[in-house]
Order: sequence, then structure tokens, then C-alpha cells
Amino acid sequence: MKSWETEKQLSNHARVLRYIFRNQPVSRSEIGEDLSLPRSMVTGITTTLVDQGIVRELGKAETAEDGALGRRRLLIGICPEARYAVGVEIALRHFRFCLTDLAGNVIDRLCYAPDAEQIAQVNRAICDGVHQLLARNPGPAEQVIGVGVALPGHLNLQSGGMVSHSTLWSGFNAHALAQALDCRVTAENNVRSMAYERYLFDIESCPENFAFLHVGPGIVCADFKGGVLNSGGYISGEIGHTISNPDGQRCECGKTGCLQTYASESWILKKARLIHASAPRSALRSLAADPGDITLDTVLTAYKLGDELVIREIRDAVRYLAIAAANLAIIMGTEKLYLHSRMFQNSILKDELKASIESQLTFVDKKGSENVEILEFQPERAAIGAAALAIDRLFIGK
Repeated sequence: MKSWETEKQLSNHARVLRYIFRNQPVSRSEIGEDLSLPRSMVTGITTTLVDQGIVRELGKAETAEDGALGRRRLLIGICPEARYAVGVEIALRHFRFCLTDLAGNVIDRLCYAPDAEQIAQVNRAICDGVHQLLARNPGPAEQVIGVGVALPGHLNLQSGGMVSHSTLWSGFNAHALAQALDCRVTAENNVRSMAYERYLFDIESCPENFAFLHVGPGIVCADFKGGVLNSGGYISGEIGHTISNPDGQRCECGKTGCLQTYASESWILKKARLIHASAPRSALRSLAADPGDITLDTVLTAYKLGDELVIREIRDAVRYLAIAAANLAIIMGTEKLYLHSRMFQNSILKDELKASIESQLTFVDKKGSENVEILEFQPERAAIGAAALAIDRLFIGK
């Protein structure tokens, strides 16, 4: 499966626009030098962008170009309210819709738990949500450049369908969705969409080369190299199905000892429910009347209460995840590794994970461990990332 970037090479116009997104405030001379483009070409492209209201002049730099006295550079940047995008995340537990401007500011949002009919008729549900969001925001609706969709699977570029282990998403098709909405649509795996949220909307700290590791019901990693998302094949990034312990439990994929069986939310919940059923003195018994009532918050509360069995499972998850994260940092050689998970919003667990990763990287300089960042958990990150995806693919790279 080819990546979107290889399907369509960026024009000089797109390269300049993306450079402004990623480096603003920036001068025209900097753009030309870094992209190796003639000054006249950069001036022509940026003048057009200013005339269209997409780029605005931000005033003069504090110092001259060479840092000495002299003519100061005129800086330019993106005008956030020039255009808008809709980002959608579909998942079994929720459908999320976000309307954002070009800077990633959320203008409006919609979220609900879908029923079986809405999952089966997912294209129709997406259309309804998008129409509802735009109807509430008539001004931005006139400037919407398209819709991005974050998927609990992978997009088949040719058919427009979703490649997934689940048969519940057979109703999704990006091509049919674009026709039904009468606008441009792009779609990508949900974790890869989260990585786009970092790349386009966190320009101050996100480098051109980074990896994004998300721990949820599954464990998936996305990576950017030179500002390009590495799409690879359908198994690319499925780090949850790499072997952590050959003698471990059998995973749903058929292998034994996958990282997923130790550190994913779904398996932590599975083990917690077994503890509830088999350990009468477990704190889980006082927190949930039935094993089916246990949530991740229940597990974390039991951890805080000192439940020994829960502590053992959680610490195994931290240990195996730290090994995987450190291995990623070593193998991929990225400038930064982001980790995103609800579980590690617990300050104790966050500190334990950070310390465990650092212990795996003691043979490198200190900067190696400093480049691992555990992000604040953001439930809307995939939907906002889908909006970033739409902006990059349907607006910048159009």
C-alpha cells in the first residue's frame, strides 16, 4: 500500500505553505533558503497567499537577518480563521466530531456513544454529525476545506474501505462518504491521525522526525520522517503485536506473548475481571459489584488502594511498555517519542514509566531519555488530528 505522500508529490506552492505552517513566524528569505527556491518564486507564492487571506504579515523581526543593525525581515504566518476543517473519529465507544480552524483551535464539537445501527450505517452517521456541526456554525461552514476521518483500522486507498479485524465497519467507505457529503474527504488510522495533531498543531515543540505511541484498547505507533508520515503496509506500526514474552499468553492475533497482552487497556481490563472473580479480598470487589462493571478508572483506583494483584499486573504493563518504548527510541532514532495513554495520567505510574524508560537508555547520553514525552491524555486528540489530516492533505497539499 502506497502512502499518500508517494501518491501525490507536493508542488512548490504546497511546500511553501506547509513550511509557513510549521515555521511561523517566518520571513520570505528564510523560506527560499531552506526550500532552495528562487526569491521571485517565494515572493509570488506568498503574495498570492496574502491576497487570498490565508497568510498575513506579522510585522518586522526584532533584529536584522544577520543579527546586526540593518533592514529587519518582514515576518508572515498563517491566518487561522481563513479556512476550517472537520475532524471525525469513529470508534465502538464513541463518535467524535470537531470543527477546527487552521491553527487547531476547536470551534465546536459533538460526541456521542453510537448504537449498533449507527455503527452499521457509519457513513450515514458521519454525514449526520458533520451536517449538524456545520449547521450550528454557518460562517465557518462556508470556508470548510473538507473532512478528515480517524479510523479504528487502516484505509484501503483503492476501494476506500477500511481494513480491520472487526467486521462491524464494513459500512465505511471514504469514496462514498465524499459523494454523500459533496465535499473532499480523507481518512487515516486513528493513531496516525493523532500524530498529525502533533505535527501540524504543535509546531513549537514537535520536530520533523518523531514517533507517536498510543496505548488504548490496542497499542499502535506512528512515525514521521522528514515531515512525512510513514504509512507502510497494514501491519506497519502495530507494535502491540510484537513479541514481549514468547512464553506469555495467547493474543487474539494467534501469537503468544504479544506486548498487547501485557500493556493494552483491553487486556488489563480482562485480567482485572479475572482477579475480581477469583480473589475475594481484592479491592476490585468493593469498587465494582460485577466484573463487567470494571473500567480502567476502577483498576487505577484499586492500584492506588494497594491491591497487590492489580499492582503486579500494572507494573508488568509498565515494565513491558517501557522496554518497547526504549527499543523504539533506539531502533527508529527519532528526535522525540510521544506516549499517549489514559493509564499514565496517574502521576505515580507516569513517573514509574518515565524512570523505567530512562533505565533502558542509560548507555546513551541523557538527551536520549529527555526526548521521551508522556503527553497529557486528550480524548479528542484523534478527531482534532483528523482535522489536521484534512488541512494537510486537502488544503496544503491540494
